[in-house]
Amino acid sequence: MENKKIFDADSFARLTHERLKASNALFDVPASGVIQTVDTLTTIVDKIVRAKYYTTPSPLSDYVKFDVGRGAYGTSIFQFATAYTGSTFEQSIINPASTGVHNNATSDIRIDGLTIKNNFFRNDYSVSNEELRMAAAGRVSFDIIEEKERARKQMWDLGIQKSHFLGIGDNKGLLNLSGVTVNTSLLPAAPAALTVAQIKNFAANAIATYYAQTNGTYFPNRWLMPSASYMQLGVPYGDTFGMPTLLEVFEKAFKQAGAPEDFKIVHTIYANEANAAGTGGRHVLYNNDEDNIVRYIPKAYTPHPLFPQGSLDMISQAEGQFTGIQVKKAATVLYIDEQNAST
Repeated sequence: MENKKIFDADSFARLTHERLKASNALFDVPASGVIQTVDTLTTIVDKIVRAKYYTTPSPLSDYVKFDVGRGAYGTSIFQFATAYTGSTFEQSIINPASTGVHNNATSDIRIDGLTIKNNFFRNDYSVSNEELRMAAAGRVSFDIIEEKERARKQMWDLGIQKSHFLGIGDNKGLLNLSGVTVNTSLLPAAPAALTVAQIKNFAANAIATYYAQTNGTYFPNRWLMPSASYMQLGVPYGDTFGMPTLLEVFEKAFKQAGAPEDFKIVHTIYANEANAAGTGGRHVLYNNDEDNIVRYIPKAYTPHPLFPQGSLDMISQAEGQFTGIQVKKAATVLYIDEQNAST
């Protein structure tokens, strides 16, 4: 049985090619490892070709902000939430000729709380005396420890990235949050496939729908869309030369309708087939203020020094802690599902 605690870079690259969208120079090579067969006329390049994986075009904190270092080694993170209860403003207007405490309107607060689970991460890799010496003895020096640590840190980064959008286990990501309204009427197709009339309808109604959902308390400052849709928005709006692009049209329409100055359109391939049917894109309008939505990293990725295991081997351990995405005010997030697959 495979030892899940021992990180093997080749196995990781092969098994996660589709899951993590990898492009790996080793895929077409039948054998791998520091022992490679070459002849006397072979030139060895003193540089390593590393596997390349999909990373988001914007930093993850551009989508949802991180709160780092809070709650390390706790099993969960809790935050109080309050709301006003009691008499209305109108009910608090008195008749000055008929006063008395018993006649006064009253106010109070409802106290509740928000809790999110903290996940604990640990991962080991081993280094043997033999592989260290073999790597150092080659015609080209190969730092096996550096490469294993680099690969393990990349595995952490890619896991945090994917779970940022799709969640992991019972932890939710930005694209599958619980309690969020899903709108299926605003986008009858991917944005680039809309007719002129449909584009105008979306531009006029999307932000209005969001604003109404929040009872006029928030405008969105982020529009997350599928990368497949985003890449089609560089075309001109209409057939006349010099017309603005669809991207410019949408950005201008949202800002003129009230979206704040930091309004930004971001995208990721994770949203390409994230609609409820799994056949098309999911767009997300949201306000990414930390009072609305946040992700906690109670303990950042922390590698520990190598320590001996017996006389000839060494082990490196790393730890970290993370939560899923916590939406504190579900009304500040709106899912808009494309009704046809992005093309």
